[in-house]
Amino acid sequence: MMKKAIVGALLISAPIAAHAQSSCASYTGTTVAPLSFDQAIASIKPVAPKGEFETTDAYQARLAAGAASGPLIISKKIEGAEYLSYNADKAAFEVKSYLFDNSNFSAWDTFYWAKSDVKASTIGNLDVAISSSEVATGTYSAQNGFGARTTVTKLTRTEKAIFDRETASYGEQLFIANKDAIVGEVPMSVAEAQSFKPQAKIAFVVVPKLPYVVRANFPQGETTISNPTDVRVNSTVLVADIQCGLLMNGTNRVIASFQTR
Repeated sequence: MMKKAIVGALLISAPIAAHAQSSCASYTGTTVAPLSFDQAIASIKPVAPKGEFETTDAYQARLAAGAASGPLIISKKIEGAEYLSYNADKAAFEVKSYLFDNSNFSAWDTFYWAKSDVKASTIGNLDVAISSSEVATGTYSAQNGFGARTTVTKLTRTEKAIFDRETASYGEQLFIANKDAIVGEVPMSVAEAQSFKPQAKIAFVVVPKLPYVVRANFPQGETTISNPTDVRVNSTVLVADIQCGLLMNGTNRVIASFQTR
């Protein structure tokens, strides 16, 4: 009971940054059950557009009712094993932010084509690209104004991402890191490290926020003789407060947690 009372007091009185850091640290040493991105999206009820005879307050209430309860833990494939690097002299892993977040997605385009009120920058956003895959769906013949002909490949790109917000300043990144992009170190013996690295996993702790899920389908890029591709993007974005990045072992036990901005 005493522990619960202390935690409750911290939730009320502690600064937001301190609360986030404390919340992230609480995951370390626990075993979690991460959701896939699709499972997380499915857990949020779809909300129909605002009706003609519906007040704004009533619409906002419907939106709020569609939120998932509590934080969601969403898994992601590690961006690159080289960003989880063991330093034998320190007997510790050096964890770089790129392990979690080293890809981009079409944030501004998604919200523009979806006619969403979410504000995104063409320069920098705090977000996470969960996955991007591309498949060829056919070809067609085309020619330019000079009569040069080519065969154009039609591509469908599927993007899945979590979007937090625009960056507050140029160069701001999702994680707090040093000049070498290291977000933290995880002490571990050589034997433990050799066993851990091949099974390492990552996930994000997020809290969905309005409008929760944004979807868009749009063209991207220009089809030319030198670039004979016709790309359409299917984008699904979860709008959320991205709170923590989790580093886990093969059984989803959290080895370390890292606070976001």
